[in-house]
Amino acid sequence: MSTPRVAVITRTKNRAVLLKRAVESVINQHYADWLHVIVNDGGDPELVEAVVNAYRDTYRDRLVLLHNPVSLGMEAAANVGIRHSDSEYLVIHDDDDSWHPAFLQRCIEYLDAPPPVLGTPIRGVATYCIRIMEEFDGKAVKPVATEPFNAWMTGVSFYRMACNNTLPPICFVFAREATADIGLFREDLPVLGDWDFHLRFIARYEIGLIREELAFYHHRLSITEGIYGNTVVAQIDQHRRYDHLLRNDLLRQDLRNNQVGLGFLVNVVHSFEVLNGQLIYFSNFFHRLKVLRPVRWLYFKIMGR
Repeated sequence: MSTPRVAVITRTKNRAVLLKRAVESVINQHYADWLHVIVNDGGDPELVEAVVNAYRDTYRDRLVLLHNPVSLGMEAAANVGIRHSDSEYLVIHDDDDSWHPAFLQRCIEYLDAPPPVLGTPIRGVATYCIRIMEEFDGKAVKPVATEPFNAWMTGVSFYRMACNNTLPPICFVFAREATADIGLFREDLPVLGDWDFHLRFIARYEIGLIREELAFYHHRLSITEGIYGNTVVAQIDQHRRYDHLLRNDLLRQDLRNNQVGLGFLVNVVHSFEVLNGQLIYFSNFFHRLKVLRPVRWLYFKIMGR
């Protein structure tokens, strides 16, 4: 088998209903030069086999199925999939997310002919993403609402990424060769591993942006615990804790290396975010105040109008 252009890495564990949707998301792509690497991270192998066996003929030789005997965690599972594949490009397609059929085609076309940049090469591309809120009844998922996730972006900003993660993994395709410089996913992070990876990536390379909603980021807001929950919902307290721990760790790395780097940036940007959040309350208060008739009368009286 020739080396595929892109390896699609899917991490899963005992979520057969969601995995089926992810499998169909990959095999329904208009672009066909891919390898799908499914990493069963300590879950029941029979559940995963039952899902993929129905698609064996469609996959042909484009599937690698790996079973971790015990769970290694999300980031370690991603690294297992990357190491057990060979491709020019990589993308993380988690078992609960999905793509528009044109996603891979548009991303590879962009990376094959990227626009000019200022010195730093483009080694990855992201698309706009739609957040889909859904419910799960134990047998099936049902969409209940949608909203744009990152359609406000006009480009992928290094500074804005330092505030918080603007790219769910489902919308980001990147060159495998970049990992030789920045490393793989940080396995000691139970959450926020994608944000840490994106920070290290954009610190070294530009990330292009396709301003089309081609990726779907699924959230089950009503599930606050259990295997079918999203980590950003079911593990929100852990996200908040590791947000502080990661910012502290990056700052300590700067101090040890006697440099101004990612640690300084992520903490300064966070400070401005907190300040802006506090000031907006005052801004809204004065906005509501100025429409009151007595206040408007007093204003014009003082201004001599």
